[in-house]
Formats: sequence, structure tokens, C-alpha cells
Amino acid sequence: YEYSILSAMQSIDVEYLKDNADFALGIVTGNNEKYIHNERIENAEPVLRGSDIYKYVHGNSKQFIVFEPKKFQQVAPVELYRASEKLLYRFICDSLVFAYDDNQTLTLNSGNILIPHIFGMEIKYVLAVLNSRAAQFYFKLANNSIKVLRSHIETIPIPKVSIIDQNNIIKLVNKIIQTKDLKMIAEIYDEIDECIMKAYRLSTDYVSYIEKKTHTNNLFLRQ
Repeated sequence: YEYSILSAMQSIDVEYLKDNADFALGIVTGNNEKYIHNERIENAEPVLRGSDIYKYVHGNSKQFIVFEPKKFQQVAPVELYRASEKLLYRFICDSLVFAYDDNQTLTLNSGNILIPHIFGMEIKYVLAVLNSRAAQFYFKLANNSIKVLRSHIETIPIPKVSIIDQNNIIKLVNKIIQTKDLKMIAEIYDEIDECIMKAYRLSTDYVSYIEKKTHTNNLFLRQ
């Protein structure tokens, strides 16, 4: 029965992030004690850990780094960190947790980067799909991992919908990003989720089953 749901999610008109996205690891300093500061020093800027990332938004980091790439053990191309729009996601997690960032925010290697390039798909629509219960159900069944790997994300089917439908979902995404009230955030999340279920053209029975199987998952909506 579960396989039939995954098959249904793949059988509609979908796109995949494989070959249609830039992925990047967060910064590996090689010595966090030396390079990560608990207060803002001269030339330092906030740097996020995976635990600072929630669905749709990231928190305000209490840690800072002076970004000097040549001093660090591993750094992605700087233009990916400084992209005008990108998605950040928790790397060590058994759930898909993606946040939108348009502030060129830096992350450590527990928070990775995704920049979708699927023709005709807006970044905030892709964000809504990846944060949905349907995508979580697919991820859990297909991978069952405590790490969210690039190869996992690349296999999630992203349903193709009209620009009108995307814009309706993006309006809700903007609302959830701007809202502070936790009750309202949960309500908007459910509204977005309903739109994504429709995008996958899932039957009422399939929707009920996905909701039942994911109802105990931490949604990571806010702290």
C-alpha cells in the first residue's frame, strides 16, 4: 500500500532536483573553538548551525564567524553562500527541514545549502513541496535515514503545477515566513500542506494515510 502511494507521487507530471540544483555544504572550519565566537567581534557575521534552521525560516544565530575562506578546512564556492536566494536545510535530521534565506547568511556544515534551478518552478514553491508531509512520507519510506543527503533530496518528485497555483502557494509561504504567532503558523502550514497534497493528486485515502504516518513527526515549525 505504501509503495502504491510512492508510485502515485511519481506517476504524475513531476520534475526532480537531480541536475537541476546547486548543492553546497556549510563551512567546515577545522577548528570551531578558534573560529566560532559567542559574541560579535570586529568583521564577524552570524553563522547558523543546523539547529538554527526551521521549516520556512531560520533563527537568529548567537554565534559569529569572520569569513576568511582560505583559513578553513572546507568551504563551498562563495557565490553559493552569497546567493540572493537559497534554501538552507538540516543535514543531521530524520525529517526534511528547509528554510528560505535571502540575506546571504553563512552556515556551518550541519546546515547545508540548496539552490533549485528547475525551469518554471519558483524557489518558494520548491520550498513548500520539500517541507510538506507528502515529501516527508516519501523521504522516510525511500531512505529512512537520520541524515538528509543530496542523493535523497534529488529523488523527491516535485509536482509540476501552473504558475497560478504556484503563486497561491507562495502567498501562503510568505505568510508563514512573516508570521510570529505559533498557532497561526501551524494553521498556515496545514493550508500549504493541503495544496501540496492536491498538487500530487493524491486520493483522500492516500492523504489520510500520509497524515496518519507523519502525525508524530516533529514539524520543526519554530523553537
